[in-house]
Parts: sequence; C-alpha cells; structure tokens
Amino acid sequence: MSSRALHLLLDKLDGEERQAAALLNSAQRQLQMLQQQQQTLSQYQRHYSQEFHHRGREGLSSHQYGHFQGFIDKLEVAQRQQLDGIRQAREQVDKASQSWMQVKTRRQAIAQLLERDRQRQQLEAARNEQKMLDNLAIYRFHKKQPR
Repeated sequence: MSSRALHLLLDKLDGEERQAAALLNSAQRQLQMLQQQQQTLSQYQRHYSQEFHHRGREGLSSHQYGHFQGFIDKLEVAQRQQLDGIRQAREQVDKASQSWMQVKTRRQAIAQLLERDRQRQQLEAARNEQKMLDNLAIYRFHKKQPR
C-alpha cells in the first residue's frame, strides 16, 4: 500500500476514532445519569419507607396503609426498571469501549507503518546523500591526481 493511501486511511481512522470516542463518552454520561437517578430513587424509597414505618407506629387507616404500600410497590418497580436501564447502559459502555479500542488499535498500527516508512525513506535519503558525497570525494581525489 502506498504512503499516500496509508495517509488517507489514517485520516479516515482518525475520524472514526474521534467518533467512537464521542460515542463512548456519551454512553458513559448516560450510565452516570442513570446511576444518579437510581441513587435518588433509592434514597426517596428509603425516606418514604421510613415515613411509612413512622406513621405505622402512630396508627394508619386501611386506606392510608394501602396508599403507602401501593406507592412503595411502584417505587420498587421503578427501581427494578432503573436497574435494567443501568445494566443496558453498562453493556452499551462496554460495546462502545470495545469499538473505540478496535479503531484506536487500527489507527495506531497504520501510524506505526507510516512512521516506519518515514524512517526508511529518511535512512535511504541519508544513504543516497552519503553515496553522493563519497562519489564527489572520489571524483575530486582523481581530479587532483597528476596524469
């Protein structure tokens, strides 16, 4: 593959890596937001359960008891749904992380190939320059020799 083609591929992979990193960042933010919501929901459920127990000691009507218990049940369902969302968000983070690492690895491999090619060209240029200087020295040496 030519150096030009490798540079084009590297540019393409740079864009893909930036895009993959942005998707990973977005997935991480989504996970963090869901975890914060879960924590808030859990705190609210604890507070509401404590209020239920506190009022229960003072005495509750069956209507109040049913209302409290119904709301606590709804909070538990909401927490299970939130935990499912967190699990899915973690899976999304894992997928995005793997995708980003794959693109990054490919980009690094192409960059390494280009660097080796650059070093090879630099070495070849240095050898050619040295060969030219050697030939010039030989030419000058022979020119100074009497015939």
